[in-house]
Amino acid sequence: MRFLSVLLLAALTAGCTSGGDGITIFAAASLTEAFQELAQEFEAQYGIKVELNFAGSNTLRVQIEQGAYADVFASANEEHIQALLRQGYVDESIAFAKNRLVIVVPESNPAGIESVEDLRGDVKLVIANEAVPAGRYAREALYNLEALYGEGFAEEVLSRVVSLEDSVKGVLSKVAMGEADAGFVYATDALAARGKVEVIELPSEAGVEPSYYVGVLSHSKNEEAAREFINFLFSPRGKEILRKHGFEVGQ
Repeated sequence: MRFLSVLLLAALTAGCTSGGDGITIFAAASLTEAFQELAQEFEAQYGIKVELNFAGSNTLRVQIEQGAYADVFASANEEHIQALLRQGYVDESIAFAKNRLVIVVPESNPAGIESVEDLRGDVKLVIANEAVPAGRYAREALYNLEALYGEGFAEEVLSRVVSLEDSVKGVLSKVAMGEADAGFVYATDALAARGKVEVIELPSEAGVEPSYYVGVLSHSKNEEAAREFINFLFSPRGKEILRKHGFEVGQ
C-alpha cells in the first residue's frame, strides 16, 4: 500500500517547478506535523529533497488546476483528488489514513462547553468553510446529529458561527488564542495543540469518518522519487510516524 500527502503553507504561484532530484508535495493542512517528520526522515534516508506545501485540500486542488507544480497530492477527503483524477492531473487515488472529527475549546473553556449539544447556546463557534474537507465534515456531523438532538439542531448551531476559516489550522488557531469558544477540527490537530485546547468528543451518531487519499501528479518530472516517498509513507516506519501524530492506518 502506498501513501502521499500535500499541504500548502503559502500560496503557490502558478507554474512553479521542481528542481533537481527533489520532489514537491502538496498536502492537506491537517497533515503538517506528520509530513514534516516524514519528509525529514525520507530526506536523511534517501538523499532526496522534499518541499512541503500545506493548505486546505480545496486550495491545493485549485493551485494544481491553475498550473502550480507538484509531484504528489494528499487530500483530506476523496472529493478533491477524484476531481483531479477525472481531469487527468493525477493517475491514481489511494486511501492511506483516517482521522476523527472532534470539538476543541480553549484550555480554560470560558463558555463551559461539555458536549456538542452545548453549541446551541450563546457561544462563538468557528469552523472551516464548506469547500474545506473539515468544514464539510463538520456540517455533515451536525445534520446527522439531528437524529439525536432534533430537527433544526444543525442550523441552530451553525447560527453561532462567527468565522469561516480557509483551513482546519485556522480553526485551531482561533480557538487556541481564545478568539472563539469552540471549533471543529481533527483529532490530530488537537493532539498537536496539547496544552492549548481541550477536546470534546462527538457522539457516534455524528457518523463521519475523515479519510485521506494520495496520488502522484501525472506531470511529475520526478515520478520515481515521488513513488519512493509514497512507499516510505506506507512502510512500517512511515505508519509508525503517522500513528504517532494521531492518524489511523492499516497494519
